[in-house]
Amino acid sequence: MKAFYIPMGLLLVILGFSLWTGRYVEQHTERWNAMLEEIEDLARNEAWAEAEVRLETAYADWDASQTFFHTIMDHSELDEAENLFAGAFAVCRERDSADFHMLLAQLAGQLRLLSETQCVSIKNIL
Repeated sequence: MKAFYIPMGLLLVILGFSLWTGRYVEQHTERWNAMLEEIEDLARNEAWAEAEVRLETAYADWDASQTFFHTIMDHSELDEAENLFAGAFAVCRERDSADFHMLLAQLAGQLRLLSETQCVSIKNIL
């Protein structure tokens, strides 16, 4: 009977960690997407300097999570988000409204994708 408890305990620990990780990523991506919405509103109102400051804040928050994210996620997905952040910075400095909105939308979509890959769902299990 003891042989049953150790594997079952390990499975429960792995399940708990997986659930926690999914929720952790979801909370962070929701916060970043909310920040991106605020940045988009600022750009829409031609407050480019404030939009750039907020984008830097969002990126700093994103960057603070990268060590952990790189241990649990596919690096190519994270690299894509990193590239979109870099593109958003460049376009924000040029004050190109159309491209900026497009890049923010792509970045928000990429962040949602990161969250979806970590959530517990049937498509992720199969």
